[in-house]
Amino acid sequence: MGLLQRAIETYDANTALIGVYRDGHEPLAPIGHILTSANIEITLNAQGKFLAARKVDKKEPKILIPVTEESSGRTSGLAAHPLCDQLKYVANTNKEAHELYLTALRKWERSAYAHPFLTAISTYVRNGSILKDLTKCGVLALEKGGGYDEKQMICWRVLGIPTEEPACWKNRNLFSAFESYYCSQLATRDMALCMLEGKTEPIALQHPKGIIPVNGNAKLISANDSSGFTYRGRFLDDGQAATVGYIASQKAHNALRWLASEQGVREFSGKRIFLCWNPAGKTLPRPMRRMRDADAAPLRKPSDYQEQLKSTLLSFRKDHQLQDTDCAVLVSFDAATTGRLAVTYYNEITLKTFLERIHDWDAHCCWLAGNYGIQAPNLLQLVDCAFGTQRNNFLETDDRIQRQHLQRLLNCKMNGGIFPLDILKALTQRASSPLAYDVLNWRKIVHAACAVLQKYRYDTKQGGNEMAWELDTNNRSFQYGRLLAVMERAEMDYYTKTNENRQTNAIKFMSEFRRRPFTVFERVNRQLERAYLDRIDAWQVRRYKQLVGEIISILRGFPENELNRQLEDLYLMGYELQRNAFFTKNDTTNHTEEE
Repeated sequence: MGLLQRAIETYDANTALIGVYRDGHEPLAPIGHILTSANIEITLNAQGKFLAARKVDKKEPKILIPVTEESSGRTSGLAAHPLCDQLKYVANTNKEAHELYLTALRKWERSAYAHPFLTAISTYVRNGSILKDLTKCGVLALEKGGGYDEKQMICWRVLGIPTEEPACWKNRNLFSAFESYYCSQLATRDMALCMLEGKTEPIALQHPKGIIPVNGNAKLISANDSSGFTYRGRFLDDGQAATVGYIASQKAHNALRWLASEQGVREFSGKRIFLCWNPAGKTLPRPMRRMRDADAAPLRKPSDYQEQLKSTLLSFRKDHQLQDTDCAVLVSFDAATTGRLAVTYYNEITLKTFLERIHDWDAHCCWLAGNYGIQAPNLLQLVDCAFGTQRNNFLETDDRIQRQHLQRLLNCKMNGGIFPLDILKALTQRASSPLAYDVLNWRKIVHAACAVLQKYRYDTKQGGNEMAWELDTNNRSFQYGRLLAVMERAEMDYYTKTNENRQTNAIKFMSEFRRRPFTVFERVNRQLERAYLDRIDAWQVRRYKQLVGEIISILRGFPENELNRQLEDLYLMGYELQRNAFFTKNDTTNHTEEE
């Protein structure tokens, strides 16, 4: 199935939420309705007498209003909504617009699908006292040019009709009445095959706009450019390209608009929006974020972390009643222009595969993040660490770069691909340049680089469990990374004793250390012996000399011509594991170091 079919399936599975307002959620729009912001609310009685009016606060939720195909897609031309509309339509400030509104309202009122609200509203509008009443109530005033703001949206509340919800934007009977009315009007159209549902039905001539609010009025389906190249060159008319039924179009677009408003299924990167959902409405893990139990204690042992990850996923499956055969749909939208919306990524996979991919990613793209324990970085964090620019102590990435690489990482995660090598190289290069960033940002980059390096080695079958390596692992780059951490620690012992906040020489020379490790070791070691070792505690000196001797003895096992060769990225893992050993190992003073 495709995106629009899955959207229709979602709409049909959530019919109980159609037109229902919930705190913190937009309602799912009925067929033939859109969400918009109201500016003025007018209250009438059942006989159409004016009772009150008020300005609608901008913070109030958007309201549902009935629309026709023509009115929902209007831009500069005139096309009236049949119930709630702008002041120029409802009041007689624009005669042509007002006549269109009265015609649309009267036509619905006189149909077999009328509703009691329509008579009250029609009586009041024909009375022609709207401007006077609104001015008297203080909700409307003349502007400097002498006229009124004609674009203010008017909505209605009708009191005194038993069993009816007074607010027109919440009245489900009114929703159903308009849907039935408008579908009866469309029945006179030529019938054609709907390519989404495979049924013969009235075809949509226009499709809804603004399904992704951040992209304005951009349309997902559009074929109104008969003089350009929307479909010309391959088809003679738009009907040859695609025919979509009105009902199918409304369901699909309303469902996508509703999904895009839901906090639990969306992620933003600039104007690109990523959605992940289950058509049956089951809650899914968010694929761009780490899978974790918010109440779980931080863990430092890889085996404990793996057990916790499995337990968290099993609990999530049980709590949300997820089945292997359920479906996960992933899609991203972006608009290159203000009028056209593009699908930049689409994937649908079974829940079994979806959860396996999330587990595999978090199980291998992870590293010990100080006091937070072992964590898998979020995808956004990986992109910011690899490509972000440091501003105001934060790493910020240009929107165009961010959305491109977020999509690449999402695709890699969901398809089980090999981690992109260029992102890995960007991270390890930055991790080897500590002076370019403040300490906290550099530590985040190092954590991200180690997590990604472990994931890449797992993907390419070179390893994948480096976080559990023993410190005496026989790897030249790994041991040199340990040596870097030992030299850093010895100098930090002195700065801790003197309460100085300085960067160590070992870290200052880290970039050069990566290229010529033995040369830099000799230089930094001499500096330590001359200026620092005599000023720290005796047990700290013994620890330094013991660890350096242990590491050098391992390095002596490699050919002499390799001792000063450029290091592989694995040196970062050796540095991190040795550094973390200082956090967890009890020494004679029980000192621990916090990031």
